[in-house]
Amino acid sequence: MLQFIPVSNVKITDQMWVRKLSLVRDVVLPYMWEILNDRVENAVKSYCMANFRAAAGLSEAGFHGMVFTDSDLYKWIEAVSYCLMTERNEDLENKCDESIELIEAAQQSDGYLNTYFTIVAPEKRWTNLKEGHELYCAGHLIEAAVAYYKATGKDKLLNIALRFADHIQETFGETKRRGYPGHPEIELALIRLYDATGEEKYLELAEYFIDERGVGDDLFEAETRSEAYSQIFPEITHFKTDYFQSHAPVRQHKSAKGHAVRAMYLYSAMVDLARIRQDPELINACKNLFENVIQRQMYITGGIGAARLGERFTVDYDLPSESAYAETCASIGLMLFSSRMWLLNGKKENYDIWEQALYNTVLSGMGQDGQHFFYVNPLEVVPDAVHNNPSLSHVKTTRQRWFSVACCPPNLARILSSLPGYIYALDEDRLFITSHICSSFTKGGLYVDLTCKGETYTLTIDGNPRDVYLRIPQNTELHCDQCHTSQEGYFILHHEGGKKSYHYTLTPRVQIVRSHPKVSATSGKISVQRGSTVYCAEEIDNSAPLSSLRLPADAVFIEEKVDWLPDGIPLLKTKGFRVSKERWGDDLYNSQSYVYEPCEITLIPYSQWGNRGENEMSVWLTEITNNLNQ
Repeated sequence: MLQFIPVSNVKITDQMWVRKLSLVRDVVLPYMWEILNDRVENAVKSYCMANFRAAAGLSEAGFHGMVFTDSDLYKWIEAVSYCLMTERNEDLENKCDESIELIEAAQQSDGYLNTYFTIVAPEKRWTNLKEGHELYCAGHLIEAAVAYYKATGKDKLLNIALRFADHIQETFGETKRRGYPGHPEIELALIRLYDATGEEKYLELAEYFIDERGVGDDLFEAETRSEAYSQIFPEITHFKTDYFQSHAPVRQHKSAKGHAVRAMYLYSAMVDLARIRQDPELINACKNLFENVIQRQMYITGGIGAARLGERFTVDYDLPSESAYAETCASIGLMLFSSRMWLLNGKKENYDIWEQALYNTVLSGMGQDGQHFFYVNPLEVVPDAVHNNPSLSHVKTTRQRWFSVACCPPNLARILSSLPGYIYALDEDRLFITSHICSSFTKGGLYVDLTCKGETYTLTIDGNPRDVYLRIPQNTELHCDQCHTSQEGYFILHHEGGKKSYHYTLTPRVQIVRSHPKVSATSGKISVQRGSTVYCAEEIDNSAPLSSLRLPADAVFIEEKVDWLPDGIPLLKTKGFRVSKERWGDDLYNSQSYVYEPCEITLIPYSQWGNRGENEMSVWLTEITNNLNQ
């Protein structure tokens, strides 16, 4: 069975990612600690640590913030844990230990742990699974606990999580209380706890939550009729069952529906369970869902969830650019889903999606300073429209210091710090290099070192004979003289044993991309992609309005390095055209033909937009199919 090489075994040496992970360790995580403790001026207050102090009886401040704020601390601990797996950091570890003491003090005698219900409504535990996020927060606690134990060997947080997991296991099940979470997460976490402990009861509980979803009477509707029910989010009163992915049993799901993050966490857990149980019906459901997401409901940037209302999927091919929601957490969830699908079937295309989400929407979610973030990731921004059109109020023209709903920043920290655990995988006598990030690892007598200089890679292997599968990234040429054959998106090296070095090159191609004709928002427009990286135009390079730019279908691009783009990522320049405004006047509509004037078009990686102040941005530019010389 395919297994990733764990974070703790892998050392990244790729300079781009060394700098990015150092930024997370040295800037992002300390900054977030200050945020969680409400010590950053001009930032939205978190109240996270204050709530834990109140729940522990150390303060009478009451509860403030969102009902799921506990999870921000748990994700922060998990992110720190991955950093500690690769490099010791006494300051971050001490901060974790400090927070764990507080978490322990807030835990109730029966194992229950949730600051909102402990402070606000202790008598209403488990009465509002649809909105209360109790199981969601529990899931993030469990994931943090497993990670911190693996990083440090300290078991205090793990024991806290085990007590809570046992409380949940004693509460829910076929012969106990019926239930499943309004926001999936606990399913992923319980399977992870099963992997860490070998305790079958945690896998069975995850299986129960997955299998019970959408079966029989609507659980959430029944909750609202109960005398114990108290509403938390009035805005979701009229959301239908598909918003919560509870419209049908999960094995009957054929297309992605509802809240995008909820969907990704649920589908990821479904893949884990399908893989462990070798359940053909569940495997087929996961396959159908994955294909629907990436073929009909995913932005070219790896963003998902088009609609602001409900942060959700809508219908196939509905992918507006200007109003796109495309929450950062949803693309992180897509990385989780696609990497698990790859473990399930080894199809290289699944990892293409992992990289597409990572190198575009996920990296866009954090500014170069590590202290500003995007929650929403549109593909077109016109600042005047954003500031004056209420339907675009969810869009931000620059990254924010924090959010009242702050799930994305700590989620970014944990996915980036866990990156070493996604580069290599083993399956008996096969080694897979899934993403060509320069790095090394030692595990079970096998030593692997991948170095690169420009587009030239050297792979050194010391160990027993095995086949090495080099994944061919999308839109990239891989050349390897020592490879014997290529198969289903891989080049295969046969390592005969001992220590030996192999050489290959990776050359990203620049290509023009068009969308399906059913995507009305991008009809007649084209986008540019280099390797996995999607490019966009910014006003600062091209002047406004970007809507007047015309990009030739046969454009030839020149790569250029600039100081403000990190890690040697090039910008792209080409010759194009702009609609002339000289003969247009002030008429809103006119029957005259457009007049075009030549111009230079500059494109930058989408992940880097918004780092030079507020200005227009567009991923899609109108296509011109023939050369214009006037």
